[in-house]
This record gives sequence, structure tokens and C-alpha cells, in this order.
Amino acid sequence: MLEFRRATPGDAEAIHRLNYETFVEEIPQHHPNEERRLVDRFHDTNTYWIGLADGQLVAMCAIRDEHPFSLEQKGVTLPPGEWIEVRLLAVTPSYRNTRTFAGLMRAMLMEATDRGVEGIVISGTVREQKLYRRFGFIPFAEPVGTAEALYVPMQLTRSGFMQSETARTLRPKLLLAGPVELSNQVRAALAAQPVSHRSTEASRLLHSVQSRLSHLVKLPHVYTLLGSGTIANDAVAAQLRGRGVIIDTGEFGRRLIDHANRAGLEFDVVPLSAGRRLDLKRIGQHAPDWIWTVHCETSTGKLVDLDQLRKYAHTHPTKIAIDAISVVGTKVTDYSFAHLVTFVSGKALRNAPGLAFVAMRERAVPNPSIPRYLDLAGYDPIAFTQSVPLIQAMDVALRELTDAEIATHQSKLDAFVHELVRRGISVELGDDQAPGIFSLALPDTLSSIELGYQLAFHGYQVQYESVYLRRANCLQVATMGWTTDRDLQQVAAYIGTWLQKKTATPGSDGFRRGNLGGPNDESFDRGVLS
Repeated sequence: MLEFRRATPGDAEAIHRLNYETFVEEIPQHHPNEERRLVDRFHDTNTYWIGLADGQLVAMCAIRDEHPFSLEQKGVTLPPGEWIEVRLLAVTPSYRNTRTFAGLMRAMLMEATDRGVEGIVISGTVREQKLYRRFGFIPFAEPVGTAEALYVPMQLTRSGFMQSETARTLRPKLLLAGPVELSNQVRAALAAQPVSHRSTEASRLLHSVQSRLSHLVKLPHVYTLLGSGTIANDAVAAQLRGRGVIIDTGEFGRRLIDHANRAGLEFDVVPLSAGRRLDLKRIGQHAPDWIWTVHCETSTGKLVDLDQLRKYAHTHPTKIAIDAISVVGTKVTDYSFAHLVTFVSGKALRNAPGLAFVAMRERAVPNPSIPRYLDLAGYDPIAFTQSVPLIQAMDVALRELTDAEIATHQSKLDAFVHELVRRGISVELGDDQAPGIFSLALPDTLSSIELGYQLAFHGYQVQYESVYLRRANCLQVATMGWTTDRDLQQVAAYIGTWLQKKTATPGSDGFRRGNLGGPNDESFDRGVLS
């Protein structure tokens, strides 16, 4: 298993050995010595990023932001702006593959981003110019060095990397609950030239989108706002009258409470009982005019049992409002019993963020006492400025969202859980597990942030940065977006291997040795930096 991290003082000796093997024995840039170790002249000011396989150093690079750079000492004038210099890129022979180099590249770009610089400058060996150019590096000065070790001063900016042919390989695949992986067709629609939101074409597209969404959630009226789920829930709060009940499901249930407080609503709070079930008896004691709940508590990936709420709605004249933002698109659900349901474009509907939807059983009634932007009656068809490319992309995404595609969320979750179990990780799934989001709470001795970084270095971006996830030492993997069973299986394989390795005991190393992160046939002729 490959892990990438910043080096510590304890890694120094291994760094000196790999430095010698690469830049003395392989590339004759320095004279041999009996110790077979080479201490870089900038060692004390270098920040090293290293790759470890089962604890052994197999890859490294050195980063500096102190001037003069090595290039400057060779008489090279740097491009304008602030840069970091990357040197000593070295990989042991059995790990010279795309995965290893990609991990180091992601580390370099993260370091550049953290330091707020223009980008990276390197001395790229002449033998690997094709490789460097594939990653977006471009020369900015004439070659320097000797005939045996000739290097080209090169630079890489973030925009240069994003436009490179290798950017797709290095960009982590999104396994987030938004934003999500988009299809090529949706991306093409997003890149279209905007047209007037008052045009006939804009109205036609919006009608198509809202008709498809109405069919999806089984509610006749759909209103489209420009914004996130927050604005959709604000619009719902503006529709509620009387005294209600809000279900406290956790982080996102409490956000509904905040919406209601800001809207000046009167309400009582009822927490979920054991098994994520609604306490209908306690709810009934309040005789609420309305009930507001999330369908999926996003912070945990757990569903609220709507069958209970559906039965309650059939026997009580209570308005039902549901935040279905993390559910719509992940499973087929009949919301026809509800009065208001919110969801968004940037999750399982597989579009970019930016469109918020409120579906209603009855047509919205004008209300001049609330802010104009929240008065849903005005959204017929388009009230204010809209992003027509977003609407067009939504139309494309909904055409792609077949029942078979919706079912893939469960199959991807099954593949993920199966691989975790196969790797020896105990997983308990209840009937309340959402197909779109899986939450993994780590032991106190491990760090969800560290695991999240490692997954990013290996090409997968999962959710771990939110405050509520950090507080719970929790990591989330989402099945939303154009991902595959194989993507989820690979992520689970790395997570399982990482957890077993981290929890190994002296009597048992705690993990099965597989080929994940090990040498493979994706070889390249190593590009080394002086």
C-alpha cells in the first residue's frame, strides 16, 4: 500500500540513500562515495514529500520557497511572480508507474496551493520532456547542466495543469455528496453560450426540466430557483403557517430548525426515536399544522422512515414538508403525500450546483408579505435572472437519469460495503441506510483527515473536511454522480487496507497484502528532477 506524506526528521537517512541511488548511481550528477548517501545542499530548507510502501521509502521530491533557488544559482531568471521549486524527484525502479508519479504530482500541487504561489518551477531532465509536457510543464529558459545531466528549466501553473492532457488522470474522481462527477454531455451543455432567460427556448427548457422532475418526485408543481438547497428551504419556510413540528435528525435536521427560527415560525422539536423512526405519538400530542423533516440526514447517511409520515398525512390535515436534497435521484420515492419537497441540481441529479427546486402538491399562492425571491408564485415560468446553460444541462442530465441509473446507487453501495467486509472491516447496515451516502466513523486513534488526504493522493475525493465530520472523526463516500461499481470497490479496498495497516498489532500485521498501490504495468521512463 502506497502512502504519501510530508517527511519527518526520522525519514532523513532513507531520503539521503534514495538521493544517492538516483543522482549518483543512475544519473551521474555527483561523485560516488563509500557511504552511498547524498545529503542535498538545501536539505535543511527543503520540504520533502515522500511515498512509502509498507513503511519503506519508494518515492520522494523536495520543495523549496527560499531564494536563491537551485535554478537561480545556475544563472536562470525565474518567471515573474511567486513560485516554489521542486527538485530531487526520485522513484525506486519497481514503483515507476503512473500511480506513484500522480501521487507526488498531487502533493506538489497541494503544496503550491497551500503556499499561495503562482505554481511550480523545476529542472526537467531532457530525456523526459514529453512526460513533463503531458502534465502541463512548459520551458521558460534554455537548458542548463552538463551533457551527462542536462536539464530544462520548466514551469507549471495551476491553469496550465488543468489544461494539460494529464489533468483528467490526476484530478481526483469526486465521490462527494456534491459536487459530483458529470457526464460529458452535461459538461458540454454547461459550456454553451448563455441565452436570454426571457427567451422562448429558455421557457421550453425549463418546462421540460420541471415536467421531468414532477414525474420523478410525483408532485405536480415544481419551482426552480437559482441557488443552493438553502434558498429552497428558505422558500419552504416562507410557505409554512401556524405552529409546526421539526424533526431533529442531527446536523441537517437542526439546519431546518435554523431556517424556521430565521423565518419567525412557531414550532416544537421532536427528535427521532431509536432506529431513525418518527415518534408519531409525541408528534400527535403537539397537533401540528405542519411537519418538516429531512428524508436523509446527510451527516450520517441515514434515512427517515417516510412510511410512518405518509400514514400520518393520510389521517391528519397536516402540511408535510420534506428536505429530500440527499435522496432525490438515488432511489425512487413517491412524495405525492407531501406538500413541499426540496432538492437540488448538484447531487444525485448529476448536474452542476446552482439550481434549487421546490416541488409542491398545490400551486403556490402569491404572498406579498414575504421577500420577492421566496414568493414561489412568481416563478411561472421564470421570475428572475436564470442560468440557461444550467437549465439546459439539467435537461440533459434528467434524460440520462433512467430508472436503471437510479438503481446503480444501491449497486455501488453494495460493491463498496462488500469490499470493506472482504478486507476485514466490520460494517453494520440497517434498513435506514441511504443508497447515496455512506458514513465511516474512525476510532479515536486514527484520523479521518489523514485518510481523506491519502484517498485524494490516490485519485479519489471523499468528504471529510466539513466541521461536523471533523468533529465526529468521520469520512463519507457518496455514490452520486457518474461513478462505477469499480470506483467504489477500489476506494473501499484502499480504506480497508489502510485501516488494517493502521490498526495492526505486534502479533499480527492486521492487513491482507494485495496489489493496491504496488508496482503495476503502468510504467513510464522515470522523469527525474535535479
